[in-house]
Amino acid sequence: MSHILTFAQQKGGAGKTTALVQVAQALAAEGKRVGLLDLDPQGSLVAWGNLRGAQDMTVVQSSDWKASSDMRSLKRDHDVVLVDCPGNADILLRATIRDSDLVIAPVQPSVMDVWALTPVMEMAQKEKTPLHAFLNRVPPRGGNVEELAAMIDAPLLETRLGNRVVFSTAFMQGKTAAELQPRSKAAEEAADLAREIAALIITS
Repeated sequence: MSHILTFAQQKGGAGKTTALVQVAQALAAEGKRVGLLDLDPQGSLVAWGNLRGAQDMTVVQSSDWKASSDMRSLKRDHDVVLVDCPGNADILLRATIRDSDLVIAPVQPSVMDVWALTPVMEMAQKEKTPLHAFLNRVPPRGGNVEELAAMIDAPLLETRLGNRVVFSTAFMQGKTAAELQPRSKAAEEAADLAREIAALIITS
């Protein structure tokens, strides 16, 4: 059975596209047929796919008027479809969440990011689509990470992605942390995140 996962966050700079490709590559490495749908006008996901050659997954650029049909098309031919949705397009985001089986929301450890999660949560609740958040770009030490995590009023994944340079470095090369530095902490975190999300797919 195929599943559609939408990565969503209304605040820009949350790192959702970078996180999405880590999960996509990990799932593809496990033998899943992975489709990626880029709904963001910036086209960062498609640019990453072009750099990569994307032989191990399908990457499609779409827009608001054909998003739903492209999601259905990818779902027919893939085990999992990961959607990168722009945060500032409420109508498109709501429609995408409606068509999704699961919403994944990256949240940086800042109060603004926590606040920005609320409208996404409300959309998911109205559309009856499960939403899980995870902490992204977590600093190595200090700060008020635990206090901010406690403020997140949504199911929170155990895995956290650290604020690691290799994530962005790999992205600029059309790769992931696991491919660039397979024995790194970043690669371990990405694999753990993919496993957690895969478990949610199985039980959904």
